[in-house]
Amino acid sequence: MYTLTKRVLPQHTDYAGVMWHGAYVQWLEEARVEALQAAGLGYAAMTAMGVDMPVVSLRLKYISPLRHGDEVCLDSHCSGRQGVRWPWFSRFVCRGTVVAEATVNLVMVREGRVLRSVPLELQEVMDLLVNQRL
Repeated sequence: MYTLTKRVLPQHTDYAGVMWHGAYVQWLEEARVEALQAAGLGYAAMTAMGVDMPVVSLRLKYISPLRHGDEVCLDSHCSGRQGVRWPWFSRFVCRGTVVAEATVNLVMVREGRVLRSVPLELQEVMDLLVNQRL
């Protein structure tokens, strides 16, 4: 599992000081990119290899609101390839309570084509992500 710690800042909130729904999606992406970096491969290096991992579906369940000033731990893990999809599961935890949960499905592509197997140069990094050895 990879944990990203964030604080809800004014730019993350609406006029009432509640975290805006789009900020959750930004944090989900940041957690995935940082997890990849922690596994030894920056996202920029991966795209330089011609490989990208776009989001193909996203499910986000809001349980209770986050507010300006809250410190949040975003716990994320990749469960491993399922067909061509790479599902990521994330929990937003504030003061020990899960306040949101997300499932994000990505696919690995090269030159606009979905890859059915992991390129050899990415196998070790993807194994680290899936086996939670970050």
